[in-house]
Amino acid sequence: MTDEKVRFAMAMRIGRAALGMNQQEFAQALGVAKSTVARNETLDMAMRADTLTAMLRVLREHGIEIDVLGSPDSLDIKVSQAALSEAAKRLAK
Repeated sequence: MTDEKVRFAMAMRIGRAALGMNQQEFAQALGVAKSTVARNETLDMAMRADTLTAMLRVLREHGIEIDVLGSPDSLDIKVSQAALSEAAKRLAK
């Protein structure tokens, strides 16, 4: 298992959680099947480049930045105040 595969899986889980989305909702936002999200998050499948690109785009559009290719010793995430407020609304439902 590669460190890259783990970094991408963690980024997906963290980003999805920051959005307050379940796997189905996140999959719809990415334009992939729920099973793709599930398999990426559990390391059953390596993330495809187009899925990674879609994930980073969706997160960025919602005020979340994850540096998946930065320092090999960390996974940096920035969540805007607007993203925190939106996630709070979704989670309160």
